[in-house]
Amino acid sequence: MIHTLTQHHAVLSGRIELLYNDEPSYWETLEDLRETICDNEGEFISLDLAEPQTGQPESLPEMLYAALKNARWEQSLQFSLPSILRHNPHASPPFINRAILWQRLCDLLIMDDEPGRETVLVLENIDMASPAAQREAARLIRYHETYSIRRTFIFTLSRDSHGQIIPELQEIIL
Repeated sequence: MIHTLTQHHAVLSGRIELLYNDEPSYWETLEDLRETICDNEGEFISLDLAEPQTGQPESLPEMLYAALKNARWEQSLQFSLPSILRHNPHASPPFINRAILWQRLCDLLIMDDEPGRETVLVLENIDMASPAAQREAARLIRYHETYSIRRTFIFTLSRDSHGQIIPELQEIIL
């Protein structure tokens, strides 16, 4: 069930929440939520997915992996190459790098999941993210659901921007 967070409803009630960034209490609601989660020894990570004006954008898996590593992990994780690479030596390096990154991120998400600790991932400006970043967000949510990983996702967006969200993600959050 999707809920909308407001200043008077800063308690999380579902796995996916919406927070409209054009509301007057947006920053106050987000800060209150962060303080509440952190005061209870939870994990609060916020990533801005708006497309940068210059430079190469960082992907959602790269951003989340870096944030999780900075928050809790000091050691590198082991990984194995996907089986497709063993049979296809001509696979492109970008595919290899994405596959390795997703495997490392998935391993880290499983290791990071603790039943008693509330974990919140805020994906800011989802309506301003590229279609690729929106697909990655949908994939991330499906992964959490498939493996029963406890994490609340909060999407921030403008109240009138629903048309800028790809259908795959709309099915999940709207």
